[in-house]
Amino acid sequence: MSEIVRLPLKTSDGYPLVHKFYRQEGESHGLLVTFPGEKYGVDGPLLYYLSELMWAYGWDTLALTYGFQLTMEPFSADVIPGLLQECRSAVEEVMTQRTYPRLGLAGKSLGAGVVAYLCQSEASLAESRAVFFTPALGTPLFDPIIVEIHHPSYIAVGTQDRFYDPEILDTLRASRHFELTVIEGADHSMDVLGDIENSMKAVKKIVVEVVDFLQKD
Repeated sequence: MSEIVRLPLKTSDGYPLVHKFYRQEGESHGLLVTFPGEKYGVDGPLLYYLSELMWAYGWDTLALTYGFQLTMEPFSADVIPGLLQECRSAVEEVMTQRTYPRLGLAGKSLGAGVVAYLCQSEASLAESRAVFFTPALGTPLFDPIIVEIHHPSYIAVGTQDRFYDPEILDTLRASRHFELTVIEGADHSMDVLGDIENSMKAVKKIVVEVVDFLQKD
């Protein structure tokens, strides 16, 4: 059985902020937190199906919405400090409600950068596993942080993603270990243009791999 929990949280501007928090009625096997992209919400296929499967495996799931998305503001550097504080507050609130034996953080694009930042800055997340869907490779928002953090990590990217760069990936892997999946022909949304069958196969492959990654001993 599930329990939908409303969290007493607000945006950085003081508006009510509703996240999707599903809590197992009994003991939980872990907590998965999903962080959307700028235009790729938590109901996008990668994040939605990952949450659904982890829920089926007995995990609580917290799907975040950013305040700037709720108020329909355009994304800019000005919203980042408030966005990070909103995410930090939401994770802290949930983790005060019960103790979790496992923690998984999964971010898409912008959300991947948020995951990297939280792993770097929050001691309470030291034991978490980090999942980065189509991160902004080659930018200061991602590369220096992924090299610095020691969390077990998984990266998925497509060869048609504007951020895809095999040389950057090779450089990062020379600095630290992480699991990597590269989908041939997939773009920043992990879609293979004009090919719904391979687009669906890509999502399935990645989600199955991440479920296994999050549950490893």
